[in-house]
Amino acid sequence: MRRFLKQNSTKEVSPVLITILGTTTPEAIKIWFVHQRLQQFIDRPRQCNKCFSFTHPSRVCDKANACYLCGAVHIGPCQQPEKCVNCNGSHNAKSRSCPFYIKEQKILELKCRNHITTGEARRIFQQNTAKYSETVKTMPAVTNLEDTINAKFETLLQAINDKFERQMAIFADMLQKSMDCICQNLCKIIAQFVDPSSSPVRKKKLFSNLHQMSGSVTSFDAGGSNASEDMPLG
Repeated sequence: MRRFLKQNSTKEVSPVLITILGTTTPEAIKIWFVHQRLQQFIDRPRQCNKCFSFTHPSRVCDKANACYLCGAVHIGPCQQPEKCVNCNGSHNAKSRSCPFYIKEQKILELKCRNHITTGEARRIFQQNTAKYSETVKTMPAVTNLEDTINAKFETLLQAINDKFERQMAIFADMLQKSMDCICQNLCKIIAQFVDPSSSPVRKKKLFSNLHQMSGSVTSFDAGGSNASEDMPLG
């Protein structure tokens, strides 16, 4: 919770820590008829001021005073390059980018959000980390990701091409049946308007040509051009 400030005030103030009995934290409280929202307090990691470890306080540490810059025990200004005593990284022991500091911060956050002790939070965090490490180790390694992606992409294209060809075959069959039906109906219509005075030979030749045209197979190439030949009607 933040302190009360006057409007347009530039004064910097620190948050106010409120202790609430119980394990349930309310979202807000009322103080002097003012509705104040609450934020959960997460403590920062505590370090020993002698050995700069995160596992114990200074009052119980039995080690010699170490330099927080290089981690060695010496007297006077430090002339050595920075080296963390916890992770051996190229930073001092008080750096907030240290993996040990980040780990302790996550443990304290787990403790605060679940209302458990620091020991329980540390044990749960280590168990979760171990499970994650085992999962990463058991994951199959991809030796050649590019070849795998290309193979899957080619398989997908082949499946799409096969499906497209099947659909085109179905469409061509439906079109052929439709054209046959149209030609048959056209033959019937023309037969109704044939001149009765025409010779039997001419009538027979006309019906023969119409029958051949109605039963002809029409083929289409990839460009959609018609490959059937025109047949004379007589």
